Amino acid sequence: MEDLLKEAQELQHKIVEWRRILHRYPETGLVLPKTADFVTKQLTAAGIAYKTYKNHSGITAVIGKGEGKTIAIRADMDGLPIKEETGLTYASANENMHACGHDAHTAMLIATAVMLKNHEDELKGKVKLIFQPAEEGPGGAEPMVKDGVIDDVDAILALHVGTMFGPFNNGDICVSYSNTTAADDQVLINITGFGGHGSVPHECIDPVAIAALIINNIQYIISREVAPAESAVITLASVEAGRGAYNIIPETAVVKGTIRNGSPVVREFVLKRIEEIATSTARMMRGNCTVQILDGYPALVNDRSVVESFLKSARKLIPEEEIHIASHGMMGGEDAAFFFQEIPGCYFFLTNGAACPADGKQYGAHHPKFCLDEDVFYRGPALFTQAAMDWLEDNR
Repeated sequence: MEDLLKEAQELQHKIVEWRRILHRYPETGLVLPKTADFVTKQLTAAGIAYKTYKNHSGITAVIGKGEGKTIAIRADMDGLPIKEETGLTYASANENMHACGHDAHTAMLIATAVMLKNHEDELKGKVKLIFQPAEEGPGGAEPMVKDGVIDDVDAILALHVGTMFGPFNNGDICVSYSNTTAADDQVLINITGFGGHGSVPHECIDPVAIAALIINNIQYIISREVAPAESAVITLASVEAGRGAYNIIPETAVVKGTIRNGSPVVREFVLKRIEEIATSTARMMRGNCTVQILDGYPALVNDRSVVESFLKSARKLIPEEEIHIASHGMMGGEDAAFFFQEIPGCYFFLTNGAACPADGKQYGAHHPKFCLDEDVFYRGPALFTQAAMDWLEDNR
């Protein structure tokens, strides 16, 4: 127990070093050449064989020589198309940013790989490491599932850094026994009317007015059609129409938004009702519209038995008062859900936030001034290693 925590602490300076290197060149999407090259070089240096894939930059590696079951540990590697404004000495050197902590996740999984390799002879089975691209979109977990990366896996672990739950202290962990992140879908509504001069609206079919009605009517799904005890969010965040003129009714309007649901049943109902309401409202106003649901991620639901196993391991490493059980999930999306809907797993949160040196304020994920507290990074690899070794021992 204490030896694994000490071993992780001894790797702390390397975790910080790896994370800062990754932070300098964030890449987005399914193809992350620099990031993947860095990860494979670290695996090679640790004497760990790995596998790469044709259509994306995902990487897998298996540690363990004996018979037994296999548990996977997953980290996402991609950044966001955000221009960094932190003022850090190791800030991004390109137009992207690791504004969600995936650089830390990747560095922690490299450290976990090193630790597991050091204890390979003690493993009562195998551990598969999954370095995944495109969590922020278009989604890298689903193609990796299709590639068969979890066909030989019996359980899975994953984490996320940040301040999604709390207020807790940096280094505390939080985990839910069931629903953890919401189903995450994007909606694109294209509205077609009939344009003309703003002085004769009766001769036109105004797509802007139709858009306003659709936006208003869709919100009734939440207030009047979804049970209050259920978790559901509809945010229509963008409306695009016209040419900037004051007196021209345009031909078309576009509404974009995000839908989050905690339950698969509610998700199916909400998506169906959005299409029904949008198309019916447009027809009522003599217009037309199409509704597309894009880049959908299912809800991530933890498995109680794997969570219990993880908590048993966590209590060997950190005090009970630094371990928290979430009473509900969060409405953020997470494409690790594609792994978790295939095999049982535990997804937990490692509390982490820091003031931005640019102004001394703390910002949440996806903000250009998002910063992390590097001092607690070692806890991620310690928890992963302990939990994987214990799970294999208990499930021989």
